[in-house]
Amino acid sequence: MASEVSGGVGYVLRKFPVLSETFILTELLALEARGVPLHVFSLQRPNDPRFHEDLPRLKARVSYVPGPADLRRLLRHHRPLVRSRRHAYVRTLARLGVERPPALWSFLQSGYVANEVRRLGLRRLHAHFANEPTTVARLAASLAGVPFGFTAHATDIFKTSVDRRSLARTLASAEFVVTVSDFNREYLTRAARAPANIVRLYNGIDLERFSPNGGPPAGPFRILSVARLVEKKGLPDLIEACRVLRDRGLSFQCDIVGKGVLRSPLAAQIKQAGLSAIVRLVGPLTQLEVRERYHRSHLYVLPAIVGSDGNREGLPVSVVEALASGLPVVTTPVTGIPEAVRHGHNGLLVPSGNAEALAAAIASVMSDPALYETLRANARPSVASTFDIRKTAAELHQLMAAGAA
Repeated sequence: MASEVSGGVGYVLRKFPVLSETFILTELLALEARGVPLHVFSLQRPNDPRFHEDLPRLKARVSYVPGPADLRRLLRHHRPLVRSRRHAYVRTLARLGVERPPALWSFLQSGYVANEVRRLGLRRLHAHFANEPTTVARLAASLAGVPFGFTAHATDIFKTSVDRRSLARTLASAEFVVTVSDFNREYLTRAARAPANIVRLYNGIDLERFSPNGGPPAGPFRILSVARLVEKKGLPDLIEACRVLRDRGLSFQCDIVGKGVLRSPLAAQIKQAGLSAIVRLVGPLTQLEVRERYHRSHLYVLPAIVGSDGNREGLPVSVVEALASGLPVVTTPVTGIPEAVRHGHNGLLVPSGNAEALAAAIASVMSDPALYETLRANARPSVASTFDIRKTAAELHQLMAAGAA
């Protein structure tokens, strides 16, 4: 089947690589393992000081699309398209009349991508996130005369600032749309307003990398949360729950891994509650470092909420990684999370935004050995088949190959 997309697939990404977007690198490596030639177009240059250990394994070349400071170079890539793809060029440019003004910049970037698609002989484009990367991929596909698809996640579809009419047009124009949960698929089906090929395809993980390391670790009870420090993760509720547990006399440690705009407010909350010796903001870690944290922890907690801007989770990869590593999960039934976490089976679900309920659920796991062992024993088997990256990459590959055929 790899030969059916032998011309290669171009991936359009907002920024690559990004430490918090492990699922993209995992997907790229899995497709390459299936023999799919890839080329990455990054709309921005990365600013993370650290990258994942697996990045050197990626064979795909990465092209950084020229930015505003290099507008002349960007425009040069439009000239061959005007000469050889005049009708497609005029048609694509005419469609910008129904787009928001930022689409003009996306059009300029799409000329670079389209010209490179033709030069490299790529057969199709795929983007992650239904905003700028997908807009560029859609316009570039139109200019180059190739099909495109995209993967929708969460912030790109749920935020109140998302233009629903533009989203519907994008859904209708894609050859296929992948999204990361059944909840998302139902949401997008309603948003499409017309038939669209929307496929639920979970973000797969490397089950060989994320696996239990024997039984529960020795030492004090350790709570772990791996999340960007943003509103939708609900981390103030976790810190408040830790205060409640501390005041009840329970002994534990809590590590929060990640970076984000809320670091200072969260640090202030920890200090004000007198939790500095118990709750730590660890900062961002690489994938292998996160794996070690799973092995050193007893429980994974993610008190996800719906943000004030409508933003929410799709289905967090970290929840699946934790379960695959043998950790019970305490979380909330936001969007697609219940598709991975079953209450009383591999974790506990509590109402979002309720720190008292969160504390009670954590306390029950800490104080009931039989409950803990049941949740721990069911954790990995609950995700071992559905979220295997080899399976999800094969399904994505089939979608791409069917389109190429």
